[in-house]
Amino acid sequence: WPGKKPVENRLWELAEQYTPDRRLADYTQAVMDLGATLCTRRRPDCPACPVSAWCQARADGNPQDYPGRKPAKEKPVRQTRMLILQHPDGRVWLEPRPPSGIWGGLWCFPQLDPDDRQHTALAERGLDARDQEALTPFRHTFSHFHLDIEPLLIRVDTTGAGVQDAGGRWISPADPGELGLAAPVKKLLEQLHGPRQAGLL
Repeated sequence: WPGKKPVENRLWELAEQYTPDRRLADYTQAVMDLGATLCTRRRPDCPACPVSAWCQARADGNPQDYPGRKPAKEKPVRQTRMLILQHPDGRVWLEPRPPSGIWGGLWCFPQLDPDDRQHTALAERGLDARDQEALTPFRHTFSHFHLDIEPLLIRVDTTGAGVQDAGGRWISPADPGELGLAAPVKKLLEQLHGPRQAGLL
């Protein structure tokens, strides 16, 4: 990629090396015309090019690879744990996200940072865990970062009053109704409703 500093510096060195002392204006115009008419980025017309005999790209058989594309910026990776709280009757607990931030206003499973303990989240909702199962982690990609999601299925024994105060609701994985759902939540609900979890619901 020409915008990479070492590449740019080398191109300037080559430009200085090959720029002639005489008829500089003609040479500059010729180079610009060559790039505008023959040595184009997408469809280089190598057979018509007057300097193709000395072209390394043509000799290598890849003139269309130049100039190189700007490399994609590596996205940062974040992590979260989604708690799939499952009622004894098979329904799962969803809560609305805050209006701002990712998935603003959409309904999601409770989320924790990877180092947080889930028993605190359960206690806040008036729930007791009967058992739990780690589901297959997956990655959800946003425009500016990757989010690695660790789903944890927690089957609960009872529903205390606290869970009703959390602003969420129990929904059927097979029929979440008209709730606006974040894409990873849709994916997990489909897994819960599918053959893999048929014996769990």
